[in-house]
Amino acid sequence: MEATEKKDIYTKKLLQKAQLLYQARSLEEALVVTQEAKSLYALNGNHKGVITSNLLLAKIYDTSGRYHGDTKKMREAQSFINAAASLTNSDTPRQLLAVELAQAQAYLSEKSSETAERYLKKLLVHSKKVTETDYQILALVGLSENATHQNEFDQALAYAQKAKALLGDNKVRRADALVATVYNQLSQIHFKQQDYDSMLKCSEKVLQISAKAGDVEKEINALKNIAIYHAAKSNYKKAMQYFLDSMDKSKNINYRYHTAQCLINIATIYANLYNHEDAISRYQMVLENYSDIISKNTRIVIYNNLGNIYYFSDRLTQATNYFEKANNLAQQRNYTEMIILSLANLSRAYIAKGKINLAKEKAKMAEDLMENQGDINGRQINLLNLGHIYYLQGDFNKAMLFTSKGITAASRMKDETNEVQGYQLMSNIYQLQGDYKTALDYQLVYSKAQDKFAKEQRNRQIIDLEIKNAIKEKQKEIEQLTRENEYQALLLKQNEQIAEQNALLVAANEELRQFAYVASHDLKEPIRMIGSYTQLIERKHKHQFTEDSQTYFTYVKEGVIRMNDLLDALLKYTTVSKTEENFEAVVLGDIAEIAVINLRVSVDESKAIINCHELPTVMSIRSLLIQLFQNLISNAIKFKKPETHPEITISAETTKDEVIIEVSDNGIGINPDYQERIFVIFQRLHTRTEYKGTGIGLAICHKIVQHVGGRIWVESEVDKGASFFIALPRG
Repeated sequence: MEATEKKDIYTKKLLQKAQLLYQARSLEEALVVTQEAKSLYALNGNHKGVITSNLLLAKIYDTSGRYHGDTKKMREAQSFINAAASLTNSDTPRQLLAVELAQAQAYLSEKSSETAERYLKKLLVHSKKVTETDYQILALVGLSENATHQNEFDQALAYAQKAKALLGDNKVRRADALVATVYNQLSQIHFKQQDYDSMLKCSEKVLQISAKAGDVEKEINALKNIAIYHAAKSNYKKAMQYFLDSMDKSKNINYRYHTAQCLINIATIYANLYNHEDAISRYQMVLENYSDIISKNTRIVIYNNLGNIYYFSDRLTQATNYFEKANNLAQQRNYTEMIILSLANLSRAYIAKGKINLAKEKAKMAEDLMENQGDINGRQINLLNLGHIYYLQGDFNKAMLFTSKGITAASRMKDETNEVQGYQLMSNIYQLQGDYKTALDYQLVYSKAQDKFAKEQRNRQIIDLEIKNAIKEKQKEIEQLTRENEYQALLLKQNEQIAEQNALLVAANEELRQFAYVASHDLKEPIRMIGSYTQLIERKHKHQFTEDSQTYFTYVKEGVIRMNDLLDALLKYTTVSKTEENFEAVVLGDIAEIAVINLRVSVDESKAIINCHELPTVMSIRSLLIQLFQNLISNAIKFKKPETHPEITISAETTKDEVIIEVSDNGIGINPDYQERIFVIFQRLHTRTEYKGTGIGLAICHKIVQHVGGRIWVESEVDKGASFFIALPRG
């Protein structure tokens, strides 16, 4: 098998591995492997491979952005899509469709509805024209998702049903991933429409397919939807089981947004089970640890829920504080429904605190806003509040009128808690008027409802205890299994990884070994011979040379020097990962000092100023870090501005897991459009007449950093210098 063919097979397998890692949402690993595959495709001039790699990189960045609420990463995804788009042409229709789909999905993530719809409709037309049914389905799913974002659920369902119909078109068996995508979208629509039975059917299908295929994101989404179904049916024990499973899996892939949503749902279940302390702790966890992820509307709902918990556990000061927070933020957001609900809850809290005037003020504000709103949540509370206020003020006619309306509204809205409170209030009103018979009738209705309520409360508290016990038992089982199987699981995982890596790297290792041998012997030997005989001819016949002959010989000598430099650089590149040195504690300050000493001639000639701040210690490979620093400093000196002395600053900051080193300069800078290219071998941004070099230095830096388990990137603008960042593991 030819070396080129072996390389193509290796690179293809590498990209397949990256796609599997992405599907399992191992995003950091997927990123590293995809970048390596892309570099190899670029080196081989394989445009199709580069396009596919760029689209996968876009997915990785977009997904990471969604998981962490990081819009910057979502924008970075666009740059990879644009890079892919620039390489596509009409000869590759599927890749053109893939680029259009990526563009649409990026705008969907950003909630840019109009732009997303335009791209999706364009994709639908193009995919129909070339009869690519899979892309038609994906376009329809995207349109459905976009309509869902805009609360146009009927339109969303119509698009999703069309996609579902295409799944069985021409009796072609579609890929499981595509089927799961369609049913996942259907389940989201049914959830929004509160059609929980249909949502359950779709989610169970998604769960079955995604768990088998290893598509973690769809699996955790299905688990969450199944949990929501059971919560809606008041089957809290099952709901909690599914929410916990979904949350654990979302934590494993660092899907912070989903983790926050699960915590909110778990807190709500605890509140429904009258486990106030666990409910409060989960809500507080979301506010403290996920404030950057949750929307302001979600924050309003959490504030209101915390207010209710504190109100029903007779902690009125805390209740009032949270209802005020909910109301203030709802006012800022112009969130009418929550403004009304928070005002009604504030009025109720002020009644309990005996602040009747404040209670009446809030109730009137809520009443004014509720005009033409229908049975909005909060109406029943506010009507009962007004009934209670008029009762306390001795206006019994108005008290009966508003309380009666409140009971009717609560009954219509199936709010048993407030309905029961209404019966108690009516009994009190009639009792003060001396109508003891009617008061007794209402008291009996209240007592019966209260007995039913108390029984339900006890049942829910029992369920809460069962959940706590189940969680405790599960934790014990996990700890026991971990102790028993940790060693075997580790060995199995290592064996699987080794087997997989060996299968992928056998061809590449052999090829690199042969290449290093050829570069060090077969290629350098004839270059040395050319250089030697050129010098011999020049010494022997120099007196016979014309001016042109001397110029030609100069070109030959310079070519020999460049070829030697190029081969030396290639050898360094191919042998980076061959070092036999072990990881050790490396003082980065010493490394920087050695690198500067090695470059003393260049530093002195250029009159470079090098500022080295205090640098920490890392666990790494000493010789490779010297080479890394040396290359970056040399690069900064080489690309200085004309008539300007280079000024290079080396600094570092330490995070929880990494040391991030910054090497910045005042040089010519790098156009943002080309910053991705500079780490690819043989990529030059300038001609040799402008700046000497092999085009391999930064590729060596990239390979060194990868080998020691780190990351490297650049931030720069033209004429504003460049800052290279290297993130190394702390230990």
